[in-house]
Amino acid sequence: MLIFAMMLSLVSDIISEKFDSLRKGKSEAVEQNHTLILGWSDNLGPLLNQLAIANESLGGGIVVDMAYRDKEEMELAIAKMEFQFRGTSVICRSGGPLILADLKKVSVSKARAIIVLVEDVNVDHVSPIED
Repeated sequence: MLIFAMMLSLVSDIISEKFDSLRKGKSEAVEQNHTLILGWSDNLGPLLNQLAIANESLGGGIVVDMAYRDKEEMELAIAKMEFQFRGTSVICRSGGPLILADLKKVSVSKARAIIVLVEDVNVDHVSPIED
């Protein structure tokens, strides 16, 4: 009975960790022929709107956004955006565009297009490039 209880506890912990990973956006996105957006900025809303309009003729499409943000926070911000998705679905993942494991997680090699968004930068704090 004790061994069964320990095994049940172990299986329960593994399943709990897997669901936590899914909820936080750390799981792999098994998509192909999708549009991949790397980063997050204030321009994401208008960009998603234009992608939704472009994908409408195809019956919708898939957009995967990966940024250094919490998945739940990204999904909430996208849900608050006021435009019609027109059949386009948006998948959010947490991660960095410079980390190979994170890029594999969003199927970068199978993406139709890759868009890199740059966060707003204060030009007063950027050092000039010298030759």
